[in-house]
Amino acid sequence: MKRRKIFSGKLIFFFLMIVFLWIAVSYFAQTKHILTVLAQGQWYWVLMAVIIQLFYYPFYAYFVEGVFKIFKVKLLRKQILPIYLASKFTDVALPVATLGQVAIFVRNGKRNGNEPLNVGIGISFVLLFELVAFAILASAVMVTLSIFDHPPLYMIYTLLILVFLLLLALLFIVRVAIQQKPLNKLFLLMIKVVAKFAGQKNVNISHVHQIIQETGADLRTNLEMVWPSLRLAICTHLLNLVTFAIIFIAFANTFNILAILAGYVACLLFTVVSITPQGVGVAETAMISTLTSFGLDFSVAAVITLAFRGLLYWLPFFPGFYVFSRLELKSEE
Repeated sequence: MKRRKIFSGKLIFFFLMIVFLWIAVSYFAQTKHILTVLAQGQWYWVLMAVIIQLFYYPFYAYFVEGVFKIFKVKLLRKQILPIYLASKFTDVALPVATLGQVAIFVRNGKRNGNEPLNVGIGISFVLLFELVAFAILASAVMVTLSIFDHPPLYMIYTLLILVFLLLLALLFIVRVAIQQKPLNKLFLLMIKVVAKFAGQKNVNISHVHQIIQETGADLRTNLEMVWPSLRLAICTHLLNLVTFAIIFIAFANTFNILAILAGYVACLLFTVVSITPQGVGVAETAMISTLTSFGLDFSVAAVITLAFRGLLYWLPFFPGFYVFSRLELKSEE
């Protein structure tokens, strides 16, 4: 049984390595283009954006640590940071990016002595807080654009879809965790899929019910920790927004606050609501279209988009693959 588990782990590792090589080859031209564009930009602005992004990762780990404390998950920032970097690789490499991120936290959380379902719930709430924070920020941006300009309709409709889905998720949490209503079959199926992906073959449903009850109890007991975590989630988006503003200045040689706000929301919105991992292709198209609608030249909008996406996703992608490989090899020991 142990040999079979190790063999399965190796298969997953080598499969993901092949995926990584395919992505590296497929996007080599894009990476070269980004580097060429950065060389032509104002380097002191670009360097500042890189520094902010390097600060972003430990800050995000601090945010995750705060959410984990709500659910009694014992993972410190120094343990969370490498797992988060590894998840940046799975975000791009796996077609089910969110499940991949949850799974990698579950696997490594278990290795550190945590209950797998507790870790799964904890990281799921991290993602939920991040989405709720973005929906709040994006809604504020849409109101601002409505006052001073006309926001693109495709952004409004997509944001409404996201808000509707988040409201359903929040209602589900209230119903299942807070009011202790029974789990439906769809949710149980989702738990089994994530558990299997994380290496947990057998899922005890009664144990799942117990964890859900404990989740509701943790939320009620630690309600005062929820709002600080939500504020930290908003701060993570503000850091990325500042990064985007700096990249915008570096290549547009001007400061247009409405274009910056709309461009950032378009990027993140179509990263979340997309049929491709991390919105590859979809987010870039929406972002360029949004920036050109504010009067930017197409080539300038393309440069800003590729540079920002490069910092956000390709900068941590390669170190993420290295950390991921190290964590996977450790899990086989």
